[in-house]
Amino acid sequence: MPVTIKAEIDIRPVLQLANGLSENAIRNAWRRALRKTGDWVKTYVARSLSGEIKVPQKVLKQRLYFFLRSTMMEGKVWLGINAIEAERLGKVRQTRRGVTAGRHRFDGAWIYRSKRGSPNDGGVFRRVGRERSPYERVKFEWDEAGERAFRAIAAKAEARLFEILQQELRWEVSKVTR
Repeated sequence: MPVTIKAEIDIRPVLQLANGLSENAIRNAWRRALRKTGDWVKTYVARSLSGEIKVPQKVLKQRLYFFLRSTMMEGKVWLGINAIEAERLGKVRQTRRGVTAGRHRFDGAWIYRSKRGSPNDGGVFRRVGRERSPYERVKFEWDEAGERAFRAIAAKAEARLFEILQQELRWEVSKVTR
């Protein structure tokens, strides 16, 4: 389920700082501001989600990407909200009732271990029905919380972009006036 959040930003008030700067200097400042804002969004989405759903930030940051299009001078932050495999949530431990992975418990699950070495080794599985053979890999659903956190941080991104753009334009001006 793709979620698209677009923001149209009027940067004319900020560009008043850019009087006397070349177009190339303004473009460089804009590119740096976009990149830094994208990194800020990634950090804050991972931080807020990690606290909410109790998943390590390292796992969440692997699902956040920032794309900078230099030709059109725009940036895009992408968040992959597919379910996370249980074994990626933290240390996996077999218990009497099931499996504990990180701070999450999965009742009726087991850790797959093969004697011959299999790509599924260390994976957490659970039976689908009452029979022995149909089983599936256990996954942690987090799409609703991820979308909610992403929207909350995206609402703050415009103000952060303006702040960083002002800093970058001041830096470009200070380079010219040296």
